[in-house]
Amino acid sequence: MEGLSLLQRRFGPRYPQYLLVVLMLGSMAMILASTSINVALPAIMADFDIGRPLAQWLSTGFLAAMTAGLLLSAWAQARLGARLTAQAGLSLFIVTSLLALVASDAWQLIALRIIQGLCAGIVQPLAMVLIFKVFAGGGRGTALGAYGLGVMIAPTLGPTIGGYLVDGFGWYAVFWLPLPMCVLAMLAGQFLMPSERQRDTPFLDMWAFGLLCIGLFASLGALAEAQRFAWSEPRVWLTGLSGILGGIGFLLRSHYSARPLLPLELWRHVGFRKASWVALALGLGLYGTTYLIPLHVQTIEGYSAGWAGLLLLPTGLLMGMASFLGGWLSDRLSTAALLVSGLLLLALSSFGLGWLEPGASFLVLCCWACVGRVGLGILLPALNAGALDILYREQLAHGAGAITFVRQLGGAFGVNLLTFFLEWRHRQEGGDFAAEVMAFQQSYLLMGALFAMTLLAAWNIRPPQH
Repeated sequence: MEGLSLLQRRFGPRYPQYLLVVLMLGSMAMILASTSINVALPAIMADFDIGRPLAQWLSTGFLAAMTAGLLLSAWAQARLGARLTAQAGLSLFIVTSLLALVASDAWQLIALRIIQGLCAGIVQPLAMVLIFKVFAGGGRGTALGAYGLGVMIAPTLGPTIGGYLVDGFGWYAVFWLPLPMCVLAMLAGQFLMPSERQRDTPFLDMWAFGLLCIGLFASLGALAEAQRFAWSEPRVWLTGLSGILGGIGFLLRSHYSARPLLPLELWRHVGFRKASWVALALGLGLYGTTYLIPLHVQTIEGYSAGWAGLLLLPTGLLMGMASFLGGWLSDRLSTAALLVSGLLLLALSSFGLGWLEPGASFLVLCCWACVGRVGLGILLPALNAGALDILYREQLAHGAGAITFVRQLGGAFGVNLLTFFLEWRHRQEGGDFAAEVMAFQQSYLLMGALFAMTLLAAWNIRPPQH
């Protein structure tokens, strides 16, 4: 078995940089898959003759499964080793991407997206753990910034490239878009990723994992069904009750288990609790806006999938630059100042988009979206550094998985709640085109208010450095 020390001796002093590139490739492929689907939703809805309540499962199903998979990552890394875990996850991801090309029903596509989300959840936290270990001697903030460059630019490049591919080849294109990165990450990871593992790792707590899946999918399902049926319908309230009971059961199991799937003692740290609120907001900002903006400009402004994706291209470049700058600044400025700055920019962007009227120019829409993406770029490295720096070394694997779990939870429920709010306001405002416009405006304003409410938690994560 090859550990980090052996690989560092074999590949020399530049090994950390080589490993960082591999980790970025794998993470970018997973995030590309999670966000590029958004520009294809109108085409999929038309092809399969489904509405928004069902189509949103292509996004929320992936995010929910990814959220559950995150908690398997630490166990899989210990039991199987980082190399085998990554190779297995990427292989299954490639297979499901190819199967999606021959799907004939919407439920088949949704099922494949859920499996892809599970793979992404298992693979993605490996990057954070390995970065903290291999850059232990210094340069961790810069490495996190470089990693954030890939993680943050992928959600924007995905819709941009995917949009033009959808216009030219149909919605199938978004499923083979991440495949080249997956193949490259697999080939390079075979040589560069460590394979050491702990053979005495106990078996996975399948009861806890089952309760978690019930809690996540039943809760999301209840909100999805509530968009079409009254809350008094059994298919709504019974599903919601199942989700609540599943969530409570998972927390109780985690509290009393000797080796919990989600170590709740992490939240005994005050700073980690406050960082979790920011992580929820970051998930909403990252996935909520990437879901809402392409849908908005295609529905209200009449953009094609290609133009909807092109709108996000400049925002991705700025977000990548801001992420790299945020990582550099996280070694020099207080975490609180960076988090507050990022959230303020996110709130300003959401309010700006919410105040726009139909017919706004491409440039104006792009500028307001860019403001929010700069905020996201600043947030990610600062949040990771601020949340994990307070933990002990032996808690890093679980801490990285937990903070990413909370971020993805914010993304999954954020997209679901935005869809619910959008459909509700559309009905309440009259159900016509003017109502659609107002529903999108109010959804942006709701996001801005949520970002503003998170400012207090962000400011108190760490006292300012004078």
